[in-house]
Amino acid sequence: MIKSLINFFRPALAIDLGTSTTLIYVRGKGVVLREPSVIALDANTRKVVAVGWEAKSMLGKVHEGIIVKRPIRDGVINNLEFVQHMLYEFKKRSIKNLLSNPTILIAVPSGANDVERKASVDAAKSIGASQVYLIEEPVASAIGIGLDVFSPKGYLIVDIGGGTSEIALVSLGGVVYKHPIKTAGDEMDEAIADYIRKNFNILIDEHYAEKIKIEIGDVYGENKMEMLIQGWDIYQRKPKEVLITSDHIREALNGVINEIANAIRKVVENSSASLVQDVLDEGIYLTGGGSTVRGLDKRLEEEIGIKFIRANNPYESVITGAGKVLEEIENGNSKYYKLLLYTQKPR
Repeated sequence: MIKSLINFFRPALAIDLGTSTTLIYVRGKGVVLREPSVIALDANTRKVVAVGWEAKSMLGKVHEGIIVKRPIRDGVINNLEFVQHMLYEFKKRSIKNLLSNPTILIAVPSGANDVERKASVDAAKSIGASQVYLIEEPVASAIGIGLDVFSPKGYLIVDIGGGTSEIALVSLGGVVYKHPIKTAGDEMDEAIADYIRKNFNILIDEHYAEKIKIEIGDVYGENKMEMLIQGWDIYQRKPKEVLITSDHIREALNGVINEIANAIRKVVENSSASLVQDVLDEGIYLTGGGSTVRGLDKRLEEEIGIKFIRANNPYESVITGAGKVLEEIENGNSKYYKLLLYTQKPR
């Protein structure tokens, strides 16, 4: 009885620890935090200077006394120390009782190896987790989209995040076939910055490139937009302004789109005929922050020949699905335990 009461009042968190963004879901409250996965530390004392949006604004602008890092690379933990500090600060913003030992469920990339999964578990334990669960991102994403992952039906999920694109066929509560690639939103920004440097001799950073992508990006060509940009001319060695159009951005992103399309083809080609038939009948579900570029669904549909369905909540499909699984587990629904990759018993 006492143990049941403790579990009832113990906080429970679901975490989507992404390359670009970290999201936290609190049981009974929903998504309470969405911040950039960036942290700034004092180089000498290792004390936290800033996290999230404030830390992101410091990227590329700090002196040697401050270290600013994006500690998640390609969807997995690249620097455990920095992630531990970052998660602790995010935990403080998400729950009031910092002395509690929460249950934590973390969504991890389908391609994460044992070492990378262990790093996620260690990160959760470092902020006081009493119990840790892991779930594969494509499964969480499918649940967040609203699909019945327990059914004997194949759902092809294309989740384009910041550092990785998770392309996976989900059926009967698990990933049947997957082909994650390290080509996603960040590579789109890099491709735009590289295109502008090569074609207009202007240096811009990836944050400016991301702004350009959001404002005038269209990879299908339905919308004709333009934007006046400014930067440093690397040859004339002075400021320069140039008018770029959505056609330029479409050309810049051709290589990235082709890589994503080829990865989707690989998943389809390596799946059983019955699962492929499900995909042909159902379509392909497109989600993730990187999927929000205008015309991407139509462009991929044209490339692949299968209809694409945009998720209603592309930025939050993973965390919404992870949150639902967390709620069901905390409510004692044993069916949802089958979706987990890892379970650490409570203390």
